[in-house]
Amino acid sequence: MGNYCEDGSVHPTAERLLRATEELLHEQGQTRISLRDITERAGANVAAVSYHFRSKDALVEETFRRALEEVTEQRRRQLATLAPDADLRDVVRTWLAPALDPSSQDPREAQLWALIARGMREEAPGLGAAVGSVSAGVDDELFALLTRHLPHLDADEVRVRHTATLAALSSRTVSPDDAELLLDWVVAGLSGPGRTSR
Repeated sequence: MGNYCEDGSVHPTAERLLRATEELLHEQGQTRISLRDITERAGANVAAVSYHFRSKDALVEETFRRALEEVTEQRRRQLATLAPDADLRDVVRTWLAPALDPSSQDPREAQLWALIARGMREEAPGLGAAVGSVSAGVDDELFALLTRHLPHLDADEVRVRHTATLAALSSRTVSPDDAELLLDWVVAGLSGPGRTSR
C-alpha cells in the first residue's frame, strides 16, 4: 500500500481519504457510508482507495486504528502522571476520564471518543478489527495498575471486569451529575470479591 511519502509522512491523498472517512464515520456510522461518500468527501477516486488501502473495509479499519492509537497514547500519558501511591479510585478516574468528564477533553479528543463510542455501540467491524492491534500497550500499563490494586483477583478476572466496564460505559453518555456515582459503581465492581474468595 502506498500510504507514505519518502519523508515518512502520510501521502496527501491517503490523508484526505482517512479524514473524510473519520468525518463520515462520526456523522453516519460504518454501515451507512459508501465508498462513493468517502471519495466525494475526500475529492479522490475509487482507484485511490484501492491503491492506498486496497478496499473500503481496510480504509475504515485504518481510520479506526488511527483514532484508537491517538486516544490510547493520550490515556498512556495520563496514566503515567499518576502518583506511585495513587489509589484504585484515582486509577479508574484517570482511565475513564473521557467517559466520566467529557468536558475536560480538548475538542479533538472528544471527537475521537465520540467516534469510538459510536463504533462500539454499532459493533462496527472496522473498530473490532482495529482494537486488538492498538490497545495492548495501554492495556498492559492499565492492567499492571489494576492488578496491583486488586491482588485478590487473577488476571482473567481483571480482564473480564475491565471489558465489562468498557461495555457498560460505551452504551450511554454519562451525565456530569452521575459521574461520581458511576465512579463509585466501577470501583465497587472492580474491587468486589473474586471467584476464589467467595
